Amino acid sequence: MNSHTKVLVLGLGSIGQRHARLLSERSDVDVLLCDISEELRRQASGALVKPPSAVYASYAAALESHPDIVFICVPNHLHVPMALEAIRNGTDVLVEKPVSDSLEKARELVKAAEASSRFLQVGYMLRYDEGLITLKEIIDKGEIGNLVGGRAMIGTYVTLLNAKGSDRIDHPNSLVVDYTHELDFISWFFGKVEDVMAMQARMGDLELKPHPNIFQINLKFSSGALVQVHMDYIQFPQRRVFEVYGDRGTLCYDFMTGEIRHFTFQRAHEWTNKNVLPVTERWDDLFRKEHESVFTRRSDGLPPFVSGADGLQALEIAVQAIRVAR
Repeated sequence: MNSHTKVLVLGLGSIGQRHARLLSERSDVDVLLCDISEELRRQASGALVKPPSAVYASYAAALESHPDIVFICVPNHLHVPMALEAIRNGTDVLVEKPVSDSLEKARELVKAAEASSRFLQVGYMLRYDEGLITLKEIIDKGEIGNLVGGRAMIGTYVTLLNAKGSDRIDHPNSLVVDYTHELDFISWFFGKVEDVMAMQARMGDLELKPHPNIFQINLKFSSGALVQVHMDYIQFPQRRVFEVYGDRGTLCYDFMTGEIRHFTFQRAHEWTNKNVLPVTERWDDLFRKEHESVFTRRSDGLPPFVSGADGLQALEIAVQAIRVAR
């Protein structure tokens, strides 16, 4: 890696500001900021550990400065058009999840990145979660046998309470789009999806009530494994759990506490109490690990840890689930 990597953070909402702030901690990164909003540019600049190298209101002008990589943190429908501009500029890309708001555009982006040999990573930073990595290691060692199924659950009314805008209320299926994280890491564990079934509902006496606010997805994988995904904008405080079932044992991971339970035929239950940071600090740490992975893999000529194809696969599952639920 060069002594300094020029990173342009495009879009300075909450995710963009988090990327910018954490990137500014690094001595090997020059942070450039871009947003059409003067207020967001001011907020993001003020939150950095060190001043930005440059601040732009125009994306075209920002690209003329020839950044090494652009972090695309704009609204979903702008992900692909702006990522394609970066690729045509000869610039690598990290695009926040979901990779796009449409499969057609997502496929276009993946094809363009492959044709130009540009580095394209999708921002599924939960792949760097130590709990998920630990589960993957246990499974890869064969400690729970052959995978036969699983369950992922996310319940998060707090997402609506913390939202800066009304997009999640105004746009149908924001719940599924928000939590394609689950679809990505489940595919990382189980492989290729063969069939998708889904149901949706809008329930509860709640002030904030998107449509739908409950979504259930059943996935059948090529291996034959069956996995259920539950999402809701109802539970408070937030809960997030992932379970994996094998023919020789079971793993249960609680994202909120960092705790893993490992059940085997030999032992009724085994607790692994992980020493973890509080959730808010851990969230920053996941982004730091994502940044380190991006810079290291770019420098070493390795493919991204979460590729454009991975992002496309998660989006394909989400789109099919929404279609079936209708």
